[in-house]
Amino acid sequence: MSAAAAVLVLLLAQAPAPAELALTGYRLHLVVDESVAADNLRALAGSGTVLWLRTRSNTLRDSTLEALALFPEAYVQLRTPVTEEHIRQLRKAPRVGAWLEAQTLTGRGLHWLGPRRSAVELRGAIDAEITRRVRALRPSWILWTPGASDVSLEAWGAFAQLPGRKLLSLTAPMGPLCPELPWHGALATVSLRVEEGTVTETCGLGRRVLMKGFPEDTALVALLSRDPSAELEVEAGHGERELARARAWVQRLEEAVRGQSR
Repeated sequence: MSAAAAVLVLLLAQAPAPAELALTGYRLHLVVDESVAADNLRALAGSGTVLWLRTRSNTLRDSTLEALALFPEAYVQLRTPVTEEHIRQLRKAPRVGAWLEAQTLTGRGLHWLGPRRSAVELRGAIDAEITRRVRALRPSWILWTPGASDVSLEAWGAFAQLPGRKLLSLTAPMGPLCPELPWHGALATVSLRVEEGTVTETCGLGRRVLMKGFPEDTALVALLSRDPSAELEVEAGHGERELARARAWVQRLEEAVRGQSR
């Protein structure tokens, strides 16, 4: 049984306390600002949390890097030029990846990244040059937000064949395109980002649900009844209230995982 299916079964059984939940794992993407104190970051580091750290420069506090090193997967926004000094500080957190805009892939210093994992954010059309640059980097993640006129069978084909896991954010429903898209197998690594509470045709793709907040049990049950394999994404920002709710959810999910291992 998948982790999400385990959550659904147990919640439907109306388990009264978080410790009674039993999960084999979870996937919670948290988008956080670099201004968050290191102690608050550490509290978000769970076995299934993926941290996306928004930054204003390529230089981070040592305490922030020490906190990032606790996450199984984390990405930090970097801008070119990237220097040897920028990469030297990241050596304190070897699992931390670089979160890059596609237009920076021609910038100076990216060779300093070496084999470190990366995520590329791509907006607009995919062309041959973008495809070449992304393939050369071989990112772990590609996040694509196309414009309404950028979606075509040719663009789909190019996107599907890029390396790594891929997340698609559409501005319009994709339902009419479903019968035309040859993604059975080729697009197995693609997920669709959808907003919580919306009914969206995913054409068989995986889903990452952009939550409006941290759901109560009833909301989580409703979500998982539609898609037991859905991943969650939350913009935690830097406000105390949002961070407190994020900590509570990480603790809840971790307790459920520990309960399964007993």
